[in-house]
Amino acid sequence: MKQELKYTNFYKLSLLRGCYTGFQAADGHILTLSGEPGSYITPMFDTGEEGCTFHRLLLDGRFEGAKLEVIAAAADETDVLIDGAPQNLEAYLSSPHVTAAQKSEALCALPHTRHVNTRDILLHSLKGRYVWIYAALYPTGPCGLELHGIRLELPKCSFVEYFPEIYQGNDFFERYIAVFQSMFMDAERRVDNLPVQLDYQAASGENVEYLAGWLGIDNSRKLFSHRQLRHLIENVDLYQGARGTKRALEQIILLLTGVRPRIVEYFEWMKPGLSPSRAAINKTLYGETPSHFCMILDLTKSRLTIGRDDLEQLIESYCPMDALFKLVYLQVCSHTDTHCYLDINSALSVPETAGLDSGAIGEHVIIG
Repeated sequence: MKQELKYTNFYKLSLLRGCYTGFQAADGHILTLSGEPGSYITPMFDTGEEGCTFHRLLLDGRFEGAKLEVIAAAADETDVLIDGAPQNLEAYLSSPHVTAAQKSEALCALPHTRHVNTRDILLHSLKGRYVWIYAALYPTGPCGLELHGIRLELPKCSFVEYFPEIYQGNDFFERYIAVFQSMFMDAERRVDNLPVQLDYQAASGENVEYLAGWLGIDNSRKLFSHRQLRHLIENVDLYQGARGTKRALEQIILLLTGVRPRIVEYFEWMKPGLSPSRAAINKTLYGETPSHFCMILDLTKSRLTIGRDDLEQLIESYCPMDALFKLVYLQVCSHTDTHCYLDINSALSVPETAGLDSGAIGEHVIIG
């Protein structure tokens, strides 16, 4: 290329600094529109060079179900005449008191290019130091429309420069080659951005799930948020390297539920000299064979946002091979049966004398 291609991005905070009507800022620093027409104008971009040329304009978003109008205008001066009166164009376009139609009309009075329902636009005919991009959406029915960002490439560059002179100066051939040029440059930019896509801290949510899959972290049931996936990737030596150990199982359940589990293994309760009756009770509680373990979750002060089936599948995936488990939820309303958990469904009290006609001892109601 004879000139290095530059670009400016109107994304995230830069996108929100524009002037817009009908749109609303949403999570992720994007603009959303539903039901009513909306318009957006970028802040004035100063190229620093009079008569600057431009190459390409790309709009990123969801525009299905709406008519998209795009105007790109450029000028070497910011002061213009509007309705016979001198106006500063940047102040005029950013004013909330000027309607979208008036702003569109002011931009069309400048050297400009206008396109409808086109997201990838060549700007080879545009020249000027200052540039503004206007985008308007007109819904054709109930739909959710989003504007994610705008990318402006400059100065003008064409692969026709690499062809013999006989092909140069032909407007049709230049526009024809521009199709393949855009495809090549998009692929080249994706390759340049590959290190960013592999950065799990900066990658988008979809890419984080993709990267997690490379490391064997299965999120097909959408159990983990993107923040949790980033934590799993950062500590992959624990969650994947130590998979099948008690420590990894405790940490994955703590990460997912916010509750540290109590894992009771066979050797912890099967002590030498244990009475047959006590051994029978422990088997009922914690498991019958050395391959069993019991996981107890205290839910008296918290609430699970994950179903029991999903949780059991996760535990199974982090269990040692051929291990069996029992999952016990401790809740305020747990049935005690023959098993009492201190401070969960039972409490120590000072013995008191009660009459047969009394209905309560202290704060505790007599139920039998």
